[in-house]
This record gives sequence, structure tokens and C-alpha cells, in this order.
Amino acid sequence: MRERILDVATSKIEVYGLRKFTIDEIAIELKISKKTIYKYFRSKDEIVKEFFNEVIRTCKENTIEAINYEGEFSDKLHKIVSSNNEYKIPINIINEAKLYYPGQWEEVQKLKNFKLDIVEKLIKDAMKEGKIKEDIDYRILSKLIQKISDIFFDYDFLVNNNLTIDDIIDGIIKITLKGILK
Repeated sequence: MRERILDVATSKIEVYGLRKFTIDEIAIELKISKKTIYKYFRSKDEIVKEFFNEVIRTCKENTIEAINYEGEFSDKLHKIVSSNNEYKIPINIINEAKLYYPGQWEEVQKLKNFKLDIVEKLIKDAMKEGKIKEDIDYRILSKLIQKISDIFFDYDFLVNNNLTIDDIIDGIIKITLKGILK
């Protein structure tokens, strides 16, 4: 039942956001009482926290799976950066978490740093294996990747330019790996 409640809550979060979904809506959709929901979750905030815990847990699992991918460097990099989770977080939800759920925002930032560490190791390994030009300064590339990752959380930039996170990932990988010159 706990998982069913979380699944319905996730669909409500995707539609209404973190603050506007209600326990009543979940109860109605599941045809259960609010009291039943409160047996599994003490509050709406606990549901939000569990939502983020699941997102982060599954994203980490999928990232670790992507690390073991046996393919080209660029494909592996793409899989690591874009590894999804069971519950995909729309960008407006990330922005809302940043504003109203600082604890969950901090956990998203830890996930970002987890992925950045993996990407940096992948790049170091690729440099050792000769897959990246020798004259590339790793320190600069590393800092560039850190700064670029902030674009994923720039709600205004994504919305104003009608971009998805996948668009950003594809564009970043294309620009960083293939360059901008013809």
C-alpha cells in the first residue's frame, strides 16, 4: 500500500507540484481513507521526502548501472549523465524543492555531486586511455563540467528556451565532445 500511495502521490506531484497536491486527492484516487494514508506517512511533507528519497535512490542505482556499460566513451558519458530514476522529476518540481523544501534540495545537490564525481573519474580514465586529447587541461574541463551541470537546475533558462533536461544533456555532450568549430 505504501508504494501505491507513493505512486499516486508522484502523479499528483507531477501535475500540481510539491505544495499543491493533497492527501484528499490521493485518498480519493486510491479509494481509501486519509486515515489509511496516515498509517504509512505521518504527513504530506513525509510523502514529499519519500518521493525525493526514491528519486535519488533509483537515480543512483541507474547511474551505477551506467558505469558498467561497455560502450564508447561518449555513449557511456551520456548514460551516466542522463541516467533516470523511477520517478522523473519535472524541472518545475526541482525549482519548487529549491524554494520550499531545502532538505530535499540538498539531497538533489548531493546526487548531482555524486554524478559529477563519477563523470570526473570517467574523464580521467578516458584521458589515461588516450580517448581524450593530451593537451586538454583536466582542471579546466572538470570545472567546466561542474558549472555546466548547474544548467540542469536553471528553471528559467529551460522554460524560456523551451528545453528539456535531455535537450541540455545532448547539447552539452555534443559541444564538449565535438566542439563548436566545423
